Amino acid sequence: MSADDERLKIIAVGDELLEGRTADTNSGRIQRALGGHALRCGLIQVVPDDEAAIRCALERTAPGDLVFLTGGLGSTPDDLTRDALARWAGVPLDEDSDVRAQLEERWRRRGVASSPGVARQCQVPRGLAALANPVGSAPGLVGRLRERTFALLPGVPAELEGLLPAIVLRLERDGALPVARATLVRRTAQYPELMLVERCAAARAAFPRLDWSWWLSDWGVDIRVRAGADDQEHLAAVGRMLDAELARLVYARDGTDLPATVVRLATAGGRTLAVAESCTGGLVGGALTGVPGASACFRGGVLAYADQAKRDLLGVPPPVLAQEGAVSEATVRAMAVGCRERLGADLAVSVSGISGPDGGTPAKPVGTTWLGLATPAGAFAQRLRFAGDRGRNRQLAVAAALDALRRALEDGGTQSPWRHGDTWWKD
Repeated sequence: MSADDERLKIIAVGDELLEGRTADTNSGRIQRALGGHALRCGLIQVVPDDEAAIRCALERTAPGDLVFLTGGLGSTPDDLTRDALARWAGVPLDEDSDVRAQLEERWRRRGVASSPGVARQCQVPRGLAALANPVGSAPGLVGRLRERTFALLPGVPAELEGLLPAIVLRLERDGALPVARATLVRRTAQYPELMLVERCAAARAAFPRLDWSWWLSDWGVDIRVRAGADDQEHLAAVGRMLDAELARLVYARDGTDLPATVVRLATAGGRTLAVAESCTGGLVGGALTGVPGASACFRGGVLAYADQAKRDLLGVPPPVLAQEGAVSEATVRAMAVGCRERLGADLAVSVSGISGPDGGTPAKPVGTTWLGLATPAGAFAQRLRFAGDRGRNRQLAVAAALDALRRALEDGGTQSPWRHGDTWWKD
């Protein structure tokens, strides 16, 4: 990567980011949206809602930079990004009549009177253009000031994501981005990062000039391979090598996340799904129903936290609970079978574990998690052991449950979705 490839700078504005009330997740969203243009972020700054701090951050940028600012575009007195940028650049703020019309139409549809504070969102630093916000009220702003290209986005993640496609398209149209280059992506689940790196070794050795990166996601580990302008033709060969080596570990070859992949596979195959959850407390069902269109395949779930609920709602035999315990192979098998029968689903996954920080024993330490899967061909189960804190253990359990459904949908559900060498921390 050359210095030109690192001219992307991000300034995240908001007291809440510095006080720990909100995490800066938007910087990652911006980088992913620009990933195909072979831009590496050279600097991320997080600054408070303070004009002097914003101007100081702007001074750390350089002519030729592409600068994204997030946050501070709302209607409250502490939303200062527009004003700070305008004064730093020495340009006035002009009211944009199109933005005014869009806001008035938004208020009309909602049946509310306009707010004087919201009128601040009609103000645009001269030299920037406003792009309509499909989710909220504050428009995105893009253009050139002081030999830099600026893109201003709201700090609310949903609004930022809604505006990003239009911002990127505008930057491409204005020639503010390098020519898009092909990027290879492989998203995996249920496999440790370092072991995944090892399994990429042959492909890396065969194509040493490519840029490789791995990172943890909510669902597992993602791989990205980027090529320079002279190496684009090598990506297809790398993809074939990785697909042969990783096989069923890969759940997506684009940006699709694991819940969306499961819903897509189930819907396309005309299969219905159900979940029975204990330690995950409804997170598996929540991940699936967070996908638009999940109603086409998701029948429902049973949240059976207490042993009595496992017995009464899912039909787990009392002797199994008494002798084997709630976190056991026999229990999750019975949970999955009971869930599938009661909800009339083709596939049902179950989860029961000890997420921590308490509750572990020498025989079943914290992190021990059993997963079950019931299909028309039978019931399967697998024990996993996670090594994180409570929140991370629960998230890993959700990912493993979703990936079990994904594998069963791809394989036909006639065999266990867990096989030797393709699962996290398998016993």
